[in-house]
Amino acid sequence: MHRGRSACLMRTVSILSGIAVFLSGVFIALLISTAHLAHPDAHDVSSGSSLRSALIEGAEPLGARGDATSNAKLQELQSSLEEERRRTKELEEKVSQLQKNGGGLPTSSGTASDTSVEGTLRERLMQSFDTQRDKMHGSDGTHDLCSILPNPTPTTLSLWSHHLGHVFNATKHSADEEEYIFHDFTALLLHFMTPDRLQRSVKTLPLDWTPVERSLDVLHRRLKAVHAEVDAYRQKKGLTADDPIPSEEMKNINKNPKLPRKLNILVMGGSVTMGVVCHINPVTTQTGKYSRRNCAWPGRVATFFSQLFGGYELIELHTLALGGTNTESGITMWDYSLLPGDVPYPDIVINAYATNDMHYNSVQAAMSRNISLAESVMQLSQAFVRQVLTPKRGCRHAPPLLLYLDDYLGNEQNEVLQTLISSQTINLMSGYYGIASMSYGDAVRDMVYGDTKEWWFSSHWYEEGAYQRAVHPHMGMHISMVWIVAFNLMNLATTYCSLPPSNRLNSLHRRHHAGIEGQSQGVWDYGYQSANGLPTLRATKKLEGGPKEKPRGIPPPLTADLSLEHITQRWRDDSESNAHKWSTLKECMDKGHIDDDVGPKSLPKPCIYSWVSNLERRLDNPKRLTDKLKPFMTSNEGWSAADDNGKLGWVPSSGVGSKFTMEWKKIQQPVRAVTWMIMRSYGEKWEGSKLKVDVWSGATLLASEEIAGTHEKKTSETYNIKMRLEEEGVAVGSDLKISFDLIGGSTFKISGMAICDH
Repeated sequence: MHRGRSACLMRTVSILSGIAVFLSGVFIALLISTAHLAHPDAHDVSSGSSLRSALIEGAEPLGARGDATSNAKLQELQSSLEEERRRTKELEEKVSQLQKNGGGLPTSSGTASDTSVEGTLRERLMQSFDTQRDKMHGSDGTHDLCSILPNPTPTTLSLWSHHLGHVFNATKHSADEEEYIFHDFTALLLHFMTPDRLQRSVKTLPLDWTPVERSLDVLHRRLKAVHAEVDAYRQKKGLTADDPIPSEEMKNINKNPKLPRKLNILVMGGSVTMGVVCHINPVTTQTGKYSRRNCAWPGRVATFFSQLFGGYELIELHTLALGGTNTESGITMWDYSLLPGDVPYPDIVINAYATNDMHYNSVQAAMSRNISLAESVMQLSQAFVRQVLTPKRGCRHAPPLLLYLDDYLGNEQNEVLQTLISSQTINLMSGYYGIASMSYGDAVRDMVYGDTKEWWFSSHWYEEGAYQRAVHPHMGMHISMVWIVAFNLMNLATTYCSLPPSNRLNSLHRRHHAGIEGQSQGVWDYGYQSANGLPTLRATKKLEGGPKEKPRGIPPPLTADLSLEHITQRWRDDSESNAHKWSTLKECMDKGHIDDDVGPKSLPKPCIYSWVSNLERRLDNPKRLTDKLKPFMTSNEGWSAADDNGKLGWVPSSGVGSKFTMEWKKIQQPVRAVTWMIMRSYGEKWEGSKLKVDVWSGATLLASEEIAGTHEKKTSETYNIKMRLEEEGVAVGSDLKISFDLIGGSTFKISGMAICDH
């Protein structure tokens, strides 16, 4: 009995020590960098019963069930335990040594962590990846990114905590390669942004993990292809696994158009996402290389993952950010696919409008509609969520993974409770619609509120001792935001890979989750699976009253009159009336409608013509805007492109009577609405500003509207003006003509146009 207990104890310690040794050598790369994590050679700990038995038996007092008088047996057992202690101590020393070699915080010399050590660890992981790839060679092809990870999958919190040195090194800005002038600042920020704070930033997880599964598949395909190219180069040049790949050659491999595509992430936001005042920091005022977009967190995230993963480019991060825009603008941009010409359909969408949704301009807009700011934020957030979660083209473009970011920690409102309106709304929408969300504010709020004069994590709220309005955070926030976003993306990957495997016949999903619950159709077993440790049902009685299969699609809009009594029927009615939008993955594959073409040309084109100034990289100056309008301009008296105070637009220069006309001949798709993005401002220059717009199809006037260019607020804001056309709009094959005439004031500004089918 004692021998059996000792053996169990030895086996348990060996198992746990082996896992500890392995985890100390695992790198953090779990949405973008996940694929190189090694599969342990340690014992399989997936059998919960055997491990539990070993732990329980090992925890019993010595001699509890044996003969206490048997000295020989006790001495033998004690000798075995002493030997086990010795072996355990050796393993602990190995763990400690591996953790030291894995890269720690900066050394006292003031340099980054030793990159040669990092490279050694990376090569070790690559060798492990090769081993797993060889094991999978010739298999049924069902392996995914999760199949090369430890089992059970370690948490992101654990991995992050063990590899802070790698996180530190990867955070270095690409323009700071030589000196790393922000070395100490970055180290101190990472000191404050402890792993548990990053865990606090994780607010909600998605209900349907299908978009996460698709994203990991994209990463897996590209990872295998890039790694194969690296292997081929090494063989061609006679290099060993320890020899580095020249940076230029790595760039050429990443640019190879024949490789599987990268994961596409789209960040939508306003001036904070653009990086306004990001250059402010406590280190230097020489910040020419770190201004605006080049300093902002979206660009830093892309660099972080690339550096973390040793030069492998697995993601493409696109930023759709424009100062003064909020979720209302985001709704229009997504609805009409107003993405820059080089932006593909995204796998992941991050809504980063929280700060602008709480902006003074948004407060004034809510007041003008006689609703509270809380009501306005909820209406806009709900409209955005429903837009993104509704398939654009059925099977062709399934909804992306939507990730809401609460980045607001400003002082537009002085009452603390009021500042939490956006956070509360995001929480509500995330819970109701089952989307993922993260919060920068919740991660650092206590530090900021504990000292409101700090300006590393927020903005300068005090100028020469006087409290002031300041909503744009500085460089410290943007660096910290890199870790918030990276941690949350990695957490999605580790959580997905921790889900039990799907055991349903003909299932196209690899993991069992709430988004693919068994299709019960009211049958008594509710799609039950006797897998992953669950027993076979005894089936002695039909169990009534369980939930039926959920209706397809998203639940009905959350409104004041939506009642518990009617929500089920409302949901089912909506699902049936929009059945063509909600095909399952299997149904799409059966129709042959699944492909991986997400390029710009594959996007649905609801508009025959559209543009938004400063949104596209190739539409950022007056000449380019003029070129955008010129092909459809049939007459122009006194209008031209102008860029004043960084706000590009189409403006009149001859006062009242300035006019222009645009025409489209024999249109190829119907037009039922036209939308103008205009800037309204204040002051003497804008007094009485008014534009008359007429929309014609042949000789028929379909719509006419007079649009004011001024308002009473002391700000300049962007407004979306939508004109719905009479009858059926402009039919395919007909001509469309739109005239613009300044009838009041001396100026006006058009900053965007969308001529669309809805």
